[in-house]
Formats: sequence, structure tokens, C-alpha cells
Amino acid sequence: MSDPTARLAYEHARALAARDAAHQALTERLLLRFADVLDSFDRLLAEGAASDVETYRRSLALIAGQLEAALAEEGMEEVGRVGERAEPATHHVTEVRPAPPGAGDDEVLGIVQRGYRYRGHVLRAARVVVAVDGDTVNGDTVKRGTQQGTERE
Repeated sequence: MSDPTARLAYEHARALAARDAAHQALTERLLLRFADVLDSFDRLLAEGAASDVETYRRSLALIAGQLEAALAEEGMEEVGRVGERAEPATHHVTEVRPAPPGAGDDEVLGIVQRGYRYRGHVLRAARVVVAVDGDTVNGDTVKRGTQQGTERE
């Protein structure tokens, strides 16, 4: 090709086709991983409700672990852990409670809904319960950090 514009267009089209093929391959791999998880649910449901509730719960936990492992292998990370300090970029405070002994201000006491990060990008902030210094949670004496951009005193 002697025309530089045509050559650039050709190279661009090839690069775009390669990205599309890679995206298609990733999508298909993810869908097959999810299909494996669905197969596990199908097997559990086909067996019927176990008379032993604990066995049924363990089976559900194994399937959840299978899904979590598949997502982790694809690069998805869980955000939000009990004991860490809540950060506005990765945590959404849904409830505040007085700090129990040994807990620091803005320490995550519980996870309401897990958060997720993929390739450094927060897909969903974790919904968390955090500790606050103060004597009451619903009164005016609660001091709240910068989690939601509000402060009551």
C-alpha cells in the first residue's frame, strides 16, 4: 500500500478487529464459567431440598465459592472488609454505631453489601456499618467523619 491514509485505515481496522476478537473471547470465557456455576445450581436443585438444612447450606456455600473463584480469576476483587477504615472511594456508609471497645472511629464493623473492583476501577462501593466516636447514634452528639460528606455534633 503506497497511500499512507489507506495504510493507517487498514492498520486501524486490523487493531479494532483484534480487540473485538479478544473481547468476544473474554465474554465467551466468562459466560462458560457462569454456565458451570448454573450447572452446579441445577445439580443441587435436581437433588431436591435436603432433609439436612446444614448440608444444603454447605452445598450453597460451595457454589458461591465456585462463583467467587471464577470472578477472582478474571480479576474482580472484593472491596470492604470488617476492621478496615472506611474510605469514601470504596465504602458507602449505610449505618453508624457507637464504637465498641477497641474499635477506631470510621472502622468498618459490618458489611451490608459487598463492593467490587475490577482492574483498579471500583464497580460498586461496599455498603458498610461503621463505628463512630460519641455516646448516641441518633442524637446530636454523634460525630461522623467524611464518609458521606456530613458531620453532626
